[in-house]
Amino acid sequence: MIRLLLCLLCLLPGWTAEGAAVEAGPQPGAAPTVAFVPIDGVIDDHRAGQFERAMEKAMAAKPRYVVVRVATDGGHLGAAMEMLERALKVDESVTELVAFIDNRAYSAGALIAYGHKRIYMTDQAYIGDIGVITISQDGKIEYLPEKIESPVRALLRQAGQHNGWDQAKLVKMTARNQELYRFDLSDGVRRFVIEDDVPAFIAEHPGLTKEQGVLISGKDRLLTYTAKEAVAEGMATALVKDIDAVYRLLGVEPSAVQRFEPSPNEKLAETLGGWAPLLAGLAVLLLILEFKMPSGGLFLIGAALCGGAFLICQYWLGLSGAPEMILIGLGIIAVIAEIFFLPTGGMLAIGGLVAIGAGLVLAFMPDTYQFDTTDTRWGAAIGSALAQSLIALVVLTIGVVLAIASLPKTRAMRVLASQAAVDGTSAGEIEAQATSLVGRRF
Repeated sequence: MIRLLLCLLCLLPGWTAEGAAVEAGPQPGAAPTVAFVPIDGVIDDHRAGQFERAMEKAMAAKPRYVVVRVATDGGHLGAAMEMLERALKVDESVTELVAFIDNRAYSAGALIAYGHKRIYMTDQAYIGDIGVITISQDGKIEYLPEKIESPVRALLRQAGQHNGWDQAKLVKMTARNQELYRFDLSDGVRRFVIEDDVPAFIAEHPGLTKEQGVLISGKDRLLTYTAKEAVAEGMATALVKDIDAVYRLLGVEPSAVQRFEPSPNEKLAETLGGWAPLLAGLAVLLLILEFKMPSGGLFLIGAALCGGAFLICQYWLGLSGAPEMILIGLGIIAVIAEIFFLPTGGMLAIGGLVAIGAGLVLAFMPDTYQFDTTDTRWGAAIGSALAQSLIALVVLTIGVVLAIASLPKTRAMRVLASQAAVDGTSAGEIEAQATSLVGRRF
């Protein structure tokens, strides 16, 4: 009996290892795991952060495919390049990226889409037009200089090399001042060549001349495809009816797909994002009003709600974290200490206001590069942060002026003032502490 037990104990590690191996490996005939990540709306730093977080969660699940729905007319170049680079870092031996386009993937959207191994499009979709531009306040469009466009072309070539897309066609989506040629070689192969590469291409093919090339797209043109054109030109994988068809092509039913979409908090923060300067200005305004015109705590509650909404909104947008909250908190404490507890002739209050201002500016800058002045996006980010902080200051100034002019005349403030007068007393400390004589006999 003892020998039998010993034999069983010896065999147990082998059974355990075998069981673990079976669990770790895919079951024969099992459907592949598929994850879904959306990219919807304007491409900006918030969208890049959202994409990064979704990809991290998706990669943790180790899916065989990640289907990314791209639906955008474009956005900020820096954010788009960051998202494309993130896509190119995915180990394709473990996970394959598949783009799905059912509407438009223009400009930054196309840049990101070609970071995927496959691109499925519905019949109504479009892709292309990766023009590197800037739009002035009056709506005037200007193309950025060569120094900016050159890295974009290099990144597109890298995407083409990595995922098998035609590099010349990709470059022509952004290189509007270069011509795109097609050469029909003697072996029946068709090659597309961008203007910069024509001399080298001809040198590699003796007997070939530039005149034998067919001009496909001239100068001052950017390539943009309809879905059918993209598939015909080899710049998309296939046409599909909808995203469910993509899932089935990958061998999985839609109900089995793991979805990594923005959380409700992120969606709320995105909705409130445009109101962030107003929320910040109102928070400081209500705090000042509570000190100058006591309301029984109503202004203080309003300040807490507005300030909390602002910080939560900026946190979920990836714009604020511990440093900003600490700066703003210390600034508020310093101002309160100056007013109520430790008068320093205004020095403490000035320091507090500087801390609040610094925290406010940082709360409008992306956390990922707010202290990295070498980042090409830093200049634009600090300019935008200062502009939004100025809006908050304007809101604060207008609010203070209106409050001083109108609040004392309102019925609500008169009631609060009357209540404060009733609750008040003119008794000194001795009188206040004296025992009441009412009802006592002498």
